[in-house]
Amino acid sequence: MNRSSRLTGCAVGFVGLLLVVVVTAFVGYRARHAWLPYLADALDVSTPPGSADVIIILGGGDGDREDYGALLYRQGRASHVIATGAPVGSDSETNELVQRGIPRQAIVLASGTQNTHEDAESSRQLMLQHQWRTALLVTDRYHIRRSLWTFQTAFIGTPLKITPTPVVGGWFDASRWWQTEGGFVAVNDEYLKLVYYFARGYIAPSVVFQS
Repeated sequence: MNRSSRLTGCAVGFVGLLLVVVVTAFVGYRARHAWLPYLADALDVSTPPGSADVIIILGGGDGDREDYGALLYRQGRASHVIATGAPVGSDSETNELVQRGIPRQAIVLASGTQNTHEDAESSRQLMLQHQWRTALLVTDRYHIRRSLWTFQTAFIGTPLKITPTPVVGGWFDASRWWQTEGGFVAVNDEYLKLVYYFARGYIAPSVVFQS
């Protein structure tokens, strides 16, 4: 085969590959309502709320976590609450929960935590200190799988048990997350953070395989 024929063959092959990519992308885009929700569903771990020694409400979000955690408390699901993410020396998170019907004396702050890994480490120390053994973990649905794996990793070697109890309702809609800026950012960030947490060892492979 001469040089001209080889170049022609390469060009035809490239055009064919490009056509396949374009068609695949087009079909995927047209069918996005069928497959994109699965990306959000994969981040969710939902279980019916039970009872525990303490409710752990993770910081962040727009108030939905506090609302749902307070609801669980008022339902008698636990007698104490751990709230994470408040700045050191700030009582703002306590005040937010008191306004939602949780008595001040039932609230313990895990102040100064900057991320989910630090939330888990601080919560472990507080649970051991107060001799609490079981906890309901409250956060947004897109955040619950990484949170659960991170807490389970932090609790390895302890008698502590964590139950995922994500927000019911709230702003996040798994069926159309890509249609809002907040949903798009939340889902994409979670997948990036999952990779990062695995790389840093914040999530142990053993807790993933036992899920």
